[in-house]
Amino acid sequence: MAINKKMSFFGFFTLTAAMLMSADEYPAFAQSGLLAVVYLVLAGVVWFLPVALCAAELATIDGNNEGGVYTWVKNILGARWGFVAVFFQWLQITVNFITMIYFIIGSISYVLKWTALNTNPWLKWGCFLLIYWGMTAWQLGGVGKTEKIVNVSFTAGIVFPSLVLLALGLIYLFSSGQVAFDPNLSNNWQTLRHNFSIATFVPYILAFTGIEASASYITDLKNPRKNYPLEMLTLVAFAIFLDTLGGLSVAAVVPVQNLTLNQGVIQAVGQMFARTIPSLSWGVTIIGLLMVFGMIGEISSWIIGPVKSLFVTAQDGILPHYFLHVNRADVPVRLIVVQGAIVSVISFLLTVVFGGNNGAYQMAMSLTVMLYLVTYILIFIAYLKQVNQSNKPARTFKVPGGRVGQYLIAVVGLISSLIVVGSTFVPGSDFQTLPILIYALMMASFLAVIMMGTLLIYHVGTKRPETGSYNWKIRHRKVQDVQRTVFPKGRYQHELKYIEHSLDHEKQKVTQYFADEHQHDK
Repeated sequence: MAINKKMSFFGFFTLTAAMLMSADEYPAFAQSGLLAVVYLVLAGVVWFLPVALCAAELATIDGNNEGGVYTWVKNILGARWGFVAVFFQWLQITVNFITMIYFIIGSISYVLKWTALNTNPWLKWGCFLLIYWGMTAWQLGGVGKTEKIVNVSFTAGIVFPSLVLLALGLIYLFSSGQVAFDPNLSNNWQTLRHNFSIATFVPYILAFTGIEASASYITDLKNPRKNYPLEMLTLVAFAIFLDTLGGLSVAAVVPVQNLTLNQGVIQAVGQMFARTIPSLSWGVTIIGLLMVFGMIGEISSWIIGPVKSLFVTAQDGILPHYFLHVNRADVPVRLIVVQGAIVSVISFLLTVVFGGNNGAYQMAMSLTVMLYLVTYILIFIAYLKQVNQSNKPARTFKVPGGRVGQYLIAVVGLISSLIVVGSTFVPGSDFQTLPILIYALMMASFLAVIMMGTLLIYHVGTKRPETGSYNWKIRHRKVQDVQRTVFPKGRYQHELKYIEHSLDHEKQKVTQYFADEHQHDK
């Protein structure tokens, strides 16, 4: 029996550290000025920590160890809601691609001084499709090359530009002492009291999503009952610190009325170079190109990974057999094409129909959060249901505080999730295309159609389940295989391996897809 070496506190922290570098969200934080600190603390305490703790306990329950979100929810609420949870977890990525590619287009437009690329809806959408489908085509040959590039692109294109932004922000602050936002605490308190909008909260939740991906590996951590809560508290503290610095750095030099959400970071870098080190103003071009490189690497790593999470539903024959197919490079091509079609349609609506401006960017963030929070709501409901179960299965980790602590943490997380979902039906201040009521009805219709479509897929799939042979086998990724330079919400938790069918090869039964891996571990 192989002995698995447990991870240290710092080793496990690196599993989630990538989510601290969220420079593309800094402009959204900058819109709130000094109040960004308040929103980040609230998001961290009332939402992120409950998600992290409840997901960790669910992940370590006997029988839940290798199936991810689908198994966690399925084993408590049933296969229908397990399927909804994993389907929405994947679907939110299709909308999240839009804000990420908008960020790329904004940086290219700024560096090339090609304003039309970011303001002409048809040109912007054409560029969007070129970037997305170009990266998708590149991924069809497998993820091996991408994983090597992402390690470089993360450091050079995400970490380095973020550090430059933060360093320039501090230099600017100490040299000029002037900021473009209101630093008066009393004025900010009055703003919070009289002009608070729950819709403002959306980007702060988005910054913390994805922690459930690392919760699956809590059993690899030394003394998880003690160390995991400390890990999450440390992560929240670091995230609040870095996101506050990042958001305020942008807000310090770019007045909110001039802020473009997909260009805010490069706008700020350009202003800071000009005001602090004018002789290095050419550096904004370098930083802009590096940011493009970093985001391209990040998106490339997301295109295939989250799709693989849907393959765990094969054990119940829910998705049509035709789509659960991989090529010789272990890539689920047919589902990737479906994903691309969804991305193309939604991007057309947001870019061409709604203009692709700040309002469309905020709408894309709201759609992403709306879809993802359906998964989290089901996680909290599943968690609360199992708290009172008699003869509960053994688990490695429990939410601290006994039953009172379990209820309190889960209820706070559930209520905050429901409130934020409600906030996604309220348009941001920059969205002037539709009246508030029409906007709310449109968002509600979107959610209703997606939910009904998901339940219909489940209904049809379970009426005629196809759990025969597939041309792949699947296993849950081991912690040593996790690529830590990929943001947690974009990682994949399952490996697919193509199987060559032949006459003398017995058909592989999906209900035994973990058997090979268990044998390997012994």
